[in-house]
Amino acid sequence: MGKAQPVELPSIHFPTKTKAKEFFKEMLNRYKDGEEVNQDDHVLLHELLLRHPDASDKIGVGVKRFFRGQSPDHPTSCFHVEREDGKSTDFSYPECISSVKPTLEQYFYRACRQSVSEILTIKKNNLFDNGPVRCCKTNEVVTKENSEFRHTTPPFGKIVNYFKKELNRPINTEMFHEDADLQYITRFSDKEIESKFIEFHQKIANLDIFKKFER
Repeated sequence: MGKAQPVELPSIHFPTKTKAKEFFKEMLNRYKDGEEVNQDDHVLLHELLLRHPDASDKIGVGVKRFFRGQSPDHPTSCFHVEREDGKSTDFSYPECISSVKPTLEQYFYRACRQSVSEILTIKKNNLFDNGPVRCCKTNEVVTKENSEFRHTTPPFGKIVNYFKKELNRPINTEMFHEDADLQYITRFSDKEIESKFIEFHQKIANLDIFKKFER
């Protein structure tokens, strides 16, 4: 019997690929054809799409929104992405989940995330040093342990896309430290790019405290 393979997204962990498929199947079934997904599901779908073998082609100039719809090539409904240029394409969530080797888009996203992770941890800790903190969605008092410091508007995926446009450079493997396949932590080898992203993120990112698993 093979060893269970976890699926790691920046915002959520699944112990097995089966659990991940169940989660996104349930998400798809919550929507009707033509209906746009909400902001929280948008974040998760963007992170999932980065695992697609053709992520660069699917994302194109950047993701505008996700919606459920039908395609001529498929008898059942599936997730679609509408890009910033107005063009749309469908994608298979099982194909994203089954992907093993990270794509360049995924490496870039992860490296951006890693660039600001320590900064965001410090900011979160500072919030809790000043007294009780409440979930911005439920208004419940939360602790460091049962809360998350998450991006609101724009979502982190859009921040990364905006940065790629400003950077205006093709993504290649030389931008990142060499690492093993399936390694989750990815860092920029180019410190100039890392510094530029930190500065860019600081200018436009908005974050708030959420109770864990509250979406």
